[in-house]
This record gives sequence, C-alpha cells and structure tokens, in this order.
Amino acid sequence: MSPFPSSPGHRNPPWRYGVYVFPIGPVLLLLSRTALELFVQASEAGSLAIGLSTFAVTLIAGWSSVLCSAVVAVALVMDALALRDHPYWNPNPWLAGVVGIGHLAGAELAYPYLLSVPAIGYYVYRRRQHIGGDGGSGPGPADPSGDRPALES
Repeated sequence: MSPFPSSPGHRNPPWRYGVYVFPIGPVLLLLSRTALELFVQASEAGSLAIGLSTFAVTLIAGWSSVLCSAVVAVALVMDALALRDHPYWNPNPWLAGVVGIGHLAGAELAYPYLLSVPAIGYYVYRRRQHIGGDGGSGPGPADPSGDRPALES
C-alpha cells in the first residue's frame, strides 16, 4: 500500500523535491576535490590562510555532498514507494533503492556517479513525462494500456 492515499490531491508526493536535487551531490564532490588540490598546493607553498580556507571548503563540501546524496537516496525510494499504485506510472522501488545506494556511494568514490546521475535523470524525465510536475495533473501516457502510442493504419 502506498504511503499516500489515492486521492487526486496526493498523486504527486512531496518526495519529488528531494529527488530533483540529484545534480548537487556531484557538483559538491567536484568542489571538494578541487579544494583538496588547492589545499595541497597551498600547504607546499606555506600559505596558512589559503591552506586553512581550502581545508574548510574541502570538509564542508565533502560532507555536504554526502548529506545531499543521502537525501536523494531516501527521497528516491520514498517517491517510488509513493508512486507504485499510480495509474499511469509505477516505478520499481527496489531498483530505485539500488540507484539511490549507488548515488550515496558516489559521494565518496565518485565513479558510481557515472551510473547513478544518468539513471536518476532518466527517472525524473519519466516521472515528469507520465505524472507531470504540478500536482499530478500531468498528461499521462498516450494510451491507457502502456507507454507505446497507438498505431493507426
């Protein structure tokens, strides 16, 4: 059973906002790695102020990347769970969980982002295509039987 009732007002659960921030994690990781490189250069040059500031940016951006990726992973699973009874589109919560864990692992390893970011981007694309972005009044599929448009002779 879905965490939200099947009333029309709950067709588009609020978990989607947590899913929509998925590009922020990789950007923060890139910022953290760049600040780490600047920290190493500043340490070798002996610049204390620049070294401390880049160290602070490294820590803040790195932990913010982990936090943002955790929010995306939880929101992705909860959104898929909330939409599993939707009449137009029902994503697989297990697959969403695997992609979410991959996104969370990308906050430390970076390479899982190469798989999770396109997968979550496709999830968001499909979600907006079938449900819409504003209150669940989206267009839905071309015909009620599935994703394929009706072939007319």
